[in-house]
Amino acid sequence: MGFQDRDYYREGSQSGYVTSMVIKLIIINGLVFLGELLFGGEAVTSLLGLHADTIVQPLYWWQFVTAGFVHDPEQLNHILFNMIGLYCFGRPLEERYGRMEFLRFYLAATVVGFIVWSASHYFLSHLGHNAMCYGASGGVTAVTLLFCLLFPRATILLSFLFPVPAWLVGIIIVAGNLFGAEGGIAYDVHLVGAAFALSYWYFGLNFGRLPGLAGLKRLLARPKKWFKPSPPLKVHDPEHYYEDLDAEADRLLDKVAHEGLGSLTDKERRLLEDYSRRTRQKLR
Repeated sequence: MGFQDRDYYREGSQSGYVTSMVIKLIIINGLVFLGELLFGGEAVTSLLGLHADTIVQPLYWWQFVTAGFVHDPEQLNHILFNMIGLYCFGRPLEERYGRMEFLRFYLAATVVGFIVWSASHYFLSHLGHNAMCYGASGGVTAVTLLFCLLFPRATILLSFLFPVPAWLVGIIIVAGNLFGAEGGIAYDVHLVGAAFALSYWYFGLNFGRLPGLAGLKRLLARPKKWFKPSPPLKVHDPEHYYEDLDAEADRLLDKVAHEGLGSLTDKERRLLEDYSRRTRQKLR
């Protein structure tokens, strides 16, 4: 199967849109918001939202994730602007890093922001242990700032009216949260998200290629190799080589679709180039 035979390669294909991780995240947020409207916002936010004392209750640490999908049911703008930001700035990042790496970045930024908020409010704040925090703002702030760092010259419509460069929007976001004073807004969560994006960009991180993961995978696969019979001596067979090339190319193309081009090693890139050349020769 060649590049042209795959849904995500075809021009005008809808599969990339349907399988987009950004779209899936927006759908999940929408379903949770609908659940709040149907079953009572207070009950849902109390269950899924983050409490100040969650940091000292390990059995409730799942709230560090679920709180990122809860929004105030009495303020439509809360979820609306978060989802617009996630869609506008998340899609380019997903195309650059791949679906799974984008998801890892988004969830990691969300969780780190909530951990810092819970720890600071439990141990340092005078507001008491009954304070709550929820919303996608921390993750969306991280996504937005990473976009501004990667594409500083991109044009963004500030307030949907004024065209400004992305780098200026990044500065406005950081300054607005540093000096913000409006009540009910978790500026600290936003700033942690911004700092997380800055660190991710500055250090060139990719959670899918963390040091040690490849070695761990090899270690786990090693016992299986002990029980495999030794392969017989192979004689070079061009026909079998091309069959193997087709199979390996299929695997790599699936990997690109799920994780982006950046997930390929140099050896895998050379293999895809070889496959592409052979495919073009067959089409002549």
